[in-house]
Amino acid sequence: MIITHLEASNILKYRRLDLSLPERGLIAISGQNESGKSSIGEAVCFALFGRTFSVAPDELHKVVRWGENHCSVNLRFKVDDQEYALSRFLDRDGHHSAKLSPAGQDEPLARGVRQVAERLTELLGFEYEQFVESFYLAQREITTPQPHSQAVKIMAGVAPLEQVVSEIEDEIGERKDLLEEVQAECDQVHQELEALGIREGYLQQLEQERMQTRDQIDQVNGLVEAMGEGMQRYADNTRAAYKAAASASRAGLLRFLSLLLALAAGAGWWLRGAGAQLPATAQVRDLLDRHVPQWQQVPAEWLLWGAGGFGVLFLLFWLRGAGRRSLARRLREEAAGLGETLRQAREIELDVQEEAAPDTAESDSGTPPEGGMPEAGEAEAEPPAPERPDAAVLDGLLERIEAGQATVRQVREYVEPEQTWLAYVAELLERQVWDLDSAISDEEERLREQANLLQVREGMRDKREDILARIDLRNKALELLHGAIGHLSNNFNRDIKELVARMLPRFTDGRYEHLQIDADLNVRVFSAEKRDFMDLEEVSSGTQRQIMLALRLALSQKLLSRKIRGRQFAFLDEPFAFFDEERTRNALIALTELGDDISQVWIVAQSFPRDAVAFDAHIECERGRDALSLQGAG
Repeated sequence: MIITHLEASNILKYRRLDLSLPERGLIAISGQNESGKSSIGEAVCFALFGRTFSVAPDELHKVVRWGENHCSVNLRFKVDDQEYALSRFLDRDGHHSAKLSPAGQDEPLARGVRQVAERLTELLGFEYEQFVESFYLAQREITTPQPHSQAVKIMAGVAPLEQVVSEIEDEIGERKDLLEEVQAECDQVHQELEALGIREGYLQQLEQERMQTRDQIDQVNGLVEAMGEGMQRYADNTRAAYKAAASASRAGLLRFLSLLLALAAGAGWWLRGAGAQLPATAQVRDLLDRHVPQWQQVPAEWLLWGAGGFGVLFLLFWLRGAGRRSLARRLREEAAGLGETLRQAREIELDVQEEAAPDTAESDSGTPPEGGMPEAGEAEAEPPAPERPDAAVLDGLLERIEAGQATVRQVREYVEPEQTWLAYVAELLERQVWDLDSAISDEEERLREQANLLQVREGMRDKREDILARIDLRNKALELLHGAIGHLSNNFNRDIKELVARMLPRFTDGRYEHLQIDADLNVRVFSAEKRDFMDLEEVSSGTQRQIMLALRLALSQKLLSRKIRGRQFAFLDEPFAFFDEERTRNALIALTELGDDISQVWIVAQSFPRDAVAFDAHIECERGRDALSLQGAG
């Protein structure tokens, strides 16, 4: 960028400025203190960037000349072979406008402060920060450039990398915040899991207890039913046994009668036959004749057949009696089976009262209380338990049942209260099953909640691992970027050192040639007398400024080589302060030898040594002048 024309009104010291400038060479600006020399450079700076080095951005209205309401500036400059016109307006109320257009054309390239700034950056290749670190040396003490400034970073080529580093560090910070959130959620889920207090195998224990309790209910109900059936069978069998015994008794009597009749008929047949001739039977025959005179009239065959018939009846009645007696015994044995059922029912007592009831009660949460499981019926008021028959009563009853001596009434008096008590036990067990069903349902719900929480925690852990992997990836990227930045910074320092080494002898008349520049741009200069490198504090202030001026111009050339194409101007405000005439003369000669890169150099000083160099333009400022004009080279 080369400035060809500067026109301004009511800016800083000047009511009017109108300067036409040569495109090459040295442009001298001289005058006493407070004569307006620096105002020219500030006008250029304001025209380009809408701000100046000496006026803070929030006090920009101070650029307007004292007593005036507004100021304006028009700047013409060339980039390569294209000339542009830049105009800017500012009033004390803060109204600020800008326009950029090709010279001689009305259609602007950009209009508005922000749009013009963006378009200028594209054209010039630098912004305000890079400008004041390189091409523009404001009126100040020349010091080492700030190595961490954005301008130097851009010159070194590390600015884009540091931007990426900053973005990655922001991403790492965001992911660390997200990691903390995920970890907090994981901790919360873990606390919820701990609060659930899930016990391994507890659901299976409840289901096992429920199954056992259901088996007990089935057993009790089976016993109640068996007792009812046994009671009915006992009553039926007892009655049937009595009938069978009576029938056996009748059959015995008939059997005896049949035996007597068979013997009588047989004796009659024998007396009339083979025994009729025996003397011992005569007396018997006389008795029969007197008392049963008709027996002689009965045919002997009939008597024989009668004896045989009554013998057969004897056998039949004997068989019937034996069968009835056997039936009675069998019925009594079947009825005695009730005793075994009653024994089994009596064993329920310990299981229900001491084991079943306390083992199955659960709390509402599904977990057993610390003090043990409550007895069945503790949760709500229970009706009093029915009275159970005494065990001694059962022992006596069993003996009578087994002996077949217990009456149906005696058995019923024991069985019915026992059935009532067993029904009460079954009801208690049913309630325990209900409690277990509720506990199982609660535990299943808690297990589902646990499964959901475990799934959430697993997802959180996967997310956490993913975040850690992403952070690790970005840390590796940062490591690579820092390596690249270090490499570029080293190359930048090396190039700057080489550039300064070429310029420094020109400014110091060959007295100093070698510099050391560290990563922070701290400078040490080699002294031939001491044969060692010295800190800047060890050399004179004039030499320090010569070195810093060489460093400043080296940075300008580095920026040119990296960001800018074509020729460039430099504005040096009081660069020769504390220089003697010899140093000033050497510096001016060196500035004429910068080459085509920096081909237009503005130099501000109170005065210049006579016959130092031939200036291509010389602007002389005076304290009392508020208007300044320059047409062409002077």
